[in-house]
Amino acid sequence: MNKKISFEFIIGLIILIITLIFFFYFSLKIDYFNDSKKINLNSNFFDIGDLIVGADVKTKGVKIGEVTEISLDRNSYMAIVKSSLNYDLKIPLDSEFKIANNGFIGSPYIEVTMGIKEQYYQNNDLTENNVDAVSLEEIINSFIFN
Repeated sequence: MNKKISFEFIIGLIILIITLIFFFYFSLKIDYFNDSKKINLNSNFFDIGDLIVGADVKTKGVKIGEVTEISLDRNSYMAIVKSSLNYDLKIPLDSEFKIANNGFIGSPYIEVTMGIKEQYYQNNDLTENNVDAVSLEEIINSFIFN
């Protein structure tokens, strides 16, 4: 009996190990194993630009959450953006939610400017002060034609 390990078996084992490593890496990246609590907020926008699911939600440049769902309201035809934020944050009711970009070619994200009220958003609340995305094309057109 020849107990030599075949080349195909070694390659298959390497592929299996690499697959398992990628599975656990991406599972950690999308918070399957994260037990921390989140608060969900819904925001209505007329124009979300290039905002996508998975985009960051930041305040003062610090990531506090991410966009989890984007849908269209069938009655008002506004974009509904659902964001999942860190539970330990208290976001005042007069906070502003604005779609911003990381420079000219950067990816869009939601910038939260904290307000000063003593009342705070609860889970699944609808935000009030929302500022739509402004595209570079709109800025140039308004500059040229006005």
